[in-house]
Amino acid sequence: MLKESTTKPPTYHKLLIFLIIVASGLVSLWLFTKPSATKELPLTSTSTPAALVSTTTPTKTISQETKIYRSEEFGFEFQYPKEWELEENSFRSSFSKFNLEGDSSAKDYNPENPALLVNVVTPDFAERQFASFKSVAQKITVGGVDGKKYEYTEQFSEIGIILPLGQYKVILGTRKEYESIFNEIVASFKFLK
Repeated sequence: MLKESTTKPPTYHKLLIFLIIVASGLVSLWLFTKPSATKELPLTSTSTPAALVSTTTPTKTISQETKIYRSEEFGFEFQYPKEWELEENSFRSSFSKFNLEGDSSAKDYNPENPALLVNVVTPDFAERQFASFKSVAQKITVGGVDGKKYEYTEQFSEIGIILPLGQYKVILGTRKEYESIFNEIVASFKFLK
């Protein structure tokens, strides 16, 4: 009759296996957390208004490569992420003279609340739209133009900036989750006239 072998590996083999597992875990952790050799340059300019500096951890940011959107008719331009698609005049109304929605290519794109909204509107509409948010208005300067910034929650947590634009007003808006990218877009915003 044959007896089953009940030999166990020596303790030093178990210790060696344990050390290999721990060492490979530490190497993986080091590789994952070590700083990259290439450093992304931030888009934000040194003249970014203090009210635009985000205190939250950025969830999405502009990549190093950007595109420039320019409106000769309304006299402004700004940089935006190269992977974004912008849609002009996606909605019509008597108060909106021009509108632009950003990142219509995103899988979570919501045309009713896009990642970026630029809306040139009549002054009375801008006043009506933000009348209930007067208590949360902050002064802000964008591209050398003084305006008001609002942070509020309706269906989503949102940020809106209202700036004068000749006989109109321009509303710059975003969802709170895009605040970091929005701040960089706003920092690059220039008025051409």
